[in-house]
Amino acid sequence: MRVIDADGHVNEHPATFDDRYLDPAFRSRRPVIVTSEERSCWKIDDQVFPRRAGTGCNNLSTPARVDGMPTRLGAFIEGELLDSLDSQELTDVNARIEALDAENIDVQVIYPTLFLAYPLASDPALATALCSSYNRWMGDTLSGNERLKWAGVVNLDDVPGAVRVVREAGSLGASAIMVLGTAGDRMLDDPTLLPFYEAMAEADLTLGVHVGWSWPSFNNLYSDLYPSWITAFLMPLMMGFVAFITGGLLDRFPNLRVVFLEGGCLWIPFVMDRLNHRFPYARTMASLYPEIKVNAAAEPDAYVRGGNLFWSAEVEDSLLPQVMDLVGEGQIVFGSDMPHSDRERFAAKTLLDRDDISESGKSAILESNPARLYGF
Repeated sequence: MRVIDADGHVNEHPATFDDRYLDPAFRSRRPVIVTSEERSCWKIDDQVFPRRAGTGCNNLSTPARVDGMPTRLGAFIEGELLDSLDSQELTDVNARIEALDAENIDVQVIYPTLFLAYPLASDPALATALCSSYNRWMGDTLSGNERLKWAGVVNLDDVPGAVRVVREAGSLGASAIMVLGTAGDRMLDDPTLLPFYEAMAEADLTLGVHVGWSWPSFNNLYSDLYPSWITAFLMPLMMGFVAFITGGLLDRFPNLRVVFLEGGCLWIPFVMDRLNHRFPYARTMASLYPEIKVNAAAEPDAYVRGGNLFWSAEVEDSLLPQVMDLVGEGQIVFGSDMPHSDRERFAAKTLLDRDDISESGKSAILESNPARLYGF
């Protein structure tokens, strides 16, 4: 069985925004790594990432090293998870291949790390330039690689720019495009985003909706990471799913492949129950009050049965068998989260060792489902 990792990551480093990739108009505002009191972070237009304490805190594993020396988290990952700095940063692609071999992973789709925080820049033009630079760097780094695939990133605050970047990423060899669960303070079914989805459908790229700190109004409720991880980081993913089910996007783009990544699968039964429970009542209320709109043409279960919605599971999710019964054996994929610091090593083996999932289910999660998701 070929194991396909639907959600790995890279720790960006200075080459990500090198002159080869960053639009010349924005080189004077290039992201740089700064260090103070042994804490290293990215500085972008006088903002720093990550911010591990204080209002709007977040956690990122990039940068992994500064001037050749590992950061605290980079050293932790290298020592505890055995992901070398070269593998974390893709400064040596063969180092990542060796990491895959060690865990018997055959193919990995790599997503960003820095872009899990939003907004990286208040200037939409700069944010779009950073996305384009990242995509060009990944295309250059992994062009033609049979085992390492990648997801591009777009800035949904600049929809025309996002359309342009989708087309560019497709031409560079991207397998997917990553967005977070909200477009800042807008839901993913906001009508202003329709040109982006049209570009995605035209390019036939997979849409990866990833956990992340996407909603500033929500993020800024927190000054401690622990509760922020539970809600501000995770809940936008559920909101993104609800937007796709209720907003009519799947009626307008029925062939768009969408995966909801790194939130586990335990939330799916609860959200599906609420969606199914409220759908007939919403229609009833819409018949009584014309100002109430129900944009979805079908019941929630019908969209799930369409076969183009996917979710990544944590390999230890206790309700994974029940979720597979609910959404279908063909809709769950495996993501290692390599090389992030909270990942579990040998995760694919952990799944294979479970005795409550059928052999066909394991094969589907590890191979056939992610292959279909990404069009491999």
